Amino acid sequence: MADAGGSSDMYVIALGGNAILRRGDDGTITTQFARADASMRHVAVLAAAGDRLVLTHGNGPVVGNIVLRNEAARDTVPPMPLYIAGADSEGGIGLMLQMSLHNRLRTAGVDRAVLSVITQCVVDAGDPAFAAPSKPIGPYFDAFGAARLTAEEGWVFAEEGDRGWRRIVASPQPLRIVEAPTIRRLAEEGDIVIAAGGGGVPVLEGEDGTLQGVDAVIDKDRASALLAREIDASVLVILMEEPHVFVAYGTPRQRSLERLTVDEADALIASGELAKGSIRPKVEACADFARTCGREAIICAVDSLEDALAGRAGTRIVP
Repeated sequence: MADAGGSSDMYVIALGGNAILRRGDDGTITTQFARADASMRHVAVLAAAGDRLVLTHGNGPVVGNIVLRNEAARDTVPPMPLYIAGADSEGGIGLMLQMSLHNRLRTAGVDRAVLSVITQCVVDAGDPAFAAPSKPIGPYFDAFGAARLTAEEGWVFAEEGDRGWRRIVASPQPLRIVEAPTIRRLAEEGDIVIAAGGGGVPVLEGEDGTLQGVDAVIDKDRASALLAREIDASVLVILMEEPHVFVAYGTPRQRSLERLTVDEADALIASGELAKGSIRPKVEACADFARTCGREAIICAVDSLEDALAGRAGTRIVP
């Protein structure tokens, strides 16, 4: 937190997709803004203290809805590529967080600019993930619809039990955040930056430095850790609904973890104890940041953000 002399830490705070929309919500813009406002209430406390802040966010439910609209209107409006849908969600969610935080700061009498940056994330065309897509996106189709889109669009599908067939795409490793130098400069000047939404827009970089979008989904926790490294953040914070990382989650043996060294985190990941699609990427991202930067990372619930930064809540992963 900022000290009496005015210096401050720089935090990268990663919000999940549920910061805007949770499964089961009615999906209205009123509900989405209410979710955004609830998340920004805690961020506003840090902003008022003078801390330098970069926010990232997930986009899972929202980008899924955009893809669904694509499919529903494909006979009337040409559907856009997945990377464009990701950029759309980055802009829309960024606006809601930006406006909600701006309003919170205005009410508190805090004069700080909040802005969103559509962020491009470089990936490698040779990443093995492109040969073995695994990330499900968008709506469910019956076997006929999946076969049609495979033939027409070249999409890859996987069957998910009785729910039907769902498109799966590559989830490559993020290599570089194109806008990282700008994001760092803005944050150092005191602006609050919202970036790398949904992991950022995946792009391929040519030998001449030109960029080209590619249909893929980058894990937002890994992208957040990469951004935190590239802007020299003091702490990486990944927010979720649960208050801690747990072992034996959901069983009578459930136990919360308050502190993990990088080696302990690596062993926990290797044990298979952590759910691959939820908590595991968070622990991996935090361990990577702590290992690479020699600084701690925190996983906590959004409602305990301030306490976690003060050492009273959450799970800390340390070098």
